[in-house]
Amino acid sequence: MKRVELADALLIAEIHTGIDAKRLARMDRVVALMQAALAAPFGGYADVELFPTFKAKAAIYCARLVAYHPLPDGNKRTAYDVMIEFVERNGRIWTHPAHGLDETAEMLERLAGKPPLLTEDDFRAWVAPRIS
Repeated sequence: MKRVELADALLIAEIHTGIDAKRLARMDRVVALMQAALAAPFGGYADVELFPTFKAKAAIYCARLVAYHPLPDGNKRTAYDVMIEFVERNGRIWTHPAHGLDETAEMLERLAGKPPLLTEDDFRAWVAPRIS
């Protein structure tokens, strides 16, 4: 399984923030929170994975980047694109929901709400049927 590495995520973030990836890489808070979010899909204990399926891992990339909010701006857009990058680099296909990007944007807004209006479990359930 091909992971999305920090350098990849920083380049994606550069597109959405307008801040050069090299500059983002010098921001300790950005790097620490982004590394934690990028590691989350592969977390576990001993031989037990917290997120054993590909679809769960994809959703967790997005959910944790949204939750950890590592960037000064563009967190939801970056999180979505990191998830899509993970899906595509592993030869899978993302199918947009019936209401297109508007529905996706609404789900990300709900996920980012304070308190979250959408749980991580519900987000994983929403993502799963969109990956083939």
